[in-house]
Amino acid sequence: MNDVGKRIRAERKKKKLSLEALAKEVGVSLITLHRIETGKTSPSVALLSEIAQYLDESIVSFITNNKKSLKVLREKEQQEISSTGLKVRVIGPKSMIKENISVSYGVLKKGETIVSHTNPGIEFAYMLEGRCELIVGKESVILEAGDSVAYNARVPHEIRGIEKHKFLAIYVRDQK
Repeated sequence: MNDVGKRIRAERKKKKLSLEALAKEVGVSLITLHRIETGKTSPSVALLSEIAQYLDESIVSFITNNKKSLKVLREKEQQEISSTGLKVRVIGPKSMIKENISVSYGVLKKGETIVSHTNPGIEFAYMLEGRCELIVGKESVILEAGDSVAYNARVPHEIRGIEKHKFLAIYVRDQK
C-alpha cells in the first residue's frame, strides 16, 4: 500500500493541493491522510474512491501498476452497506470503471422496502434471483430472475421485496 500513498501524494502535489485541503475535502483528519501518504496505514476502498474522485483520477490509477490492464477488487476490499432487510456490496466502486460509474450486488429480504429516493443519474439492474416490485414515479413493474431494467434515477423510486431477491445494479452518476 506504500505505493498507493506515494501516488496519492504525487497527484495531490501535481494539482497544487495542500495536505490540509485534501483532508478537508475527503472528510479525514490531516494525520490520517499523512499516514496514508507515508504508507503507515491503508485507506479503505470507500476513502480511496473519495480521494480519487476529488483528484479527478480513477481509483485504478492508485491501486494498480499503470502497465497492467487487469483490475481486481477482492471481496474483503469491497464496501458493504447494510440496513434492515437490505445488504449491498459495492463490487465496482466509483472510479474503478469510470469516475461516475459504480456497480453493486444487493440482497433484499421478502417484505422489506428500499424507501423512495432519488439519485442524480441513471440506474440499471439485473435480477439474479427472486422477485421484487420496482416503482419509478407512477409506474410499477414486477421483476423476476433474469429480468433487467434501466430507469432515470432522478425520478423518485423504491423497491419492495416480494420474495428474497438478489440483484446487480449499475449506477451512472450525472457528469459534473
